[in-house]
Amino acid sequence: MVDRINYEAQVNQMPYPYLPQQGSSNKRKLGMMVAGGLIGMNAYYLPVKKDTFVQRGFDMKRNDNFSQIRSLRNIAEEVERNEVSTESKMILQQMGLSEDITAITTKCDALEKEVTDAASVKNIKDKFIACFDTHKNKTHLMDSACSDAYREVKWNKFRWGVGIGAAVGLALGLMSSRD
Repeated sequence: MVDRINYEAQVNQMPYPYLPQQGSSNKRKLGMMVAGGLIGMNAYYLPVKKDTFVQRGFDMKRNDNFSQIRSLRNIAEEVERNEVSTESKMILQQMGLSEDITAITTKCDALEKEVTDAASVKNIKDKFIACFDTHKNKTHLMDSACSDAYREVKWNKFRWGVGIGAAVGLALGLMSSRD
């Protein structure tokens, strides 16, 4: 019995042959996370699906229209107070509108109808489909809206790839650094 107690005491006092330092463990986790993120960046080069492209293009068009509507509503409030700023005058001039509340309201209604009316939405989506079918990977031949949508889909894939790759890399780093 005494020998067993002495043996356990000796084993508990013996230094382990190698204990990794906590700093090296953190470096391993960080390295795996960065490596996973770098590998995930290749998601940028995955092919773009037509449905994703069309939906992203329409979403961008809708967001742009609603942004213009918000801007025009602010300008309409300025027109009511007779305090139209130079920036507002430039926006109205760019849209071909006068400093008239009825013209601004009509333009707002047209912008909203463009992205809410079923026939108009179908026409917009058909335009994106035709552009995708014609110029698939040649974004320099697309019009600006289609090119922006295509680029946004690619960058979205890039961001998701980096995020998922980094998460997988971190998980692998955590598993490999367990003591």
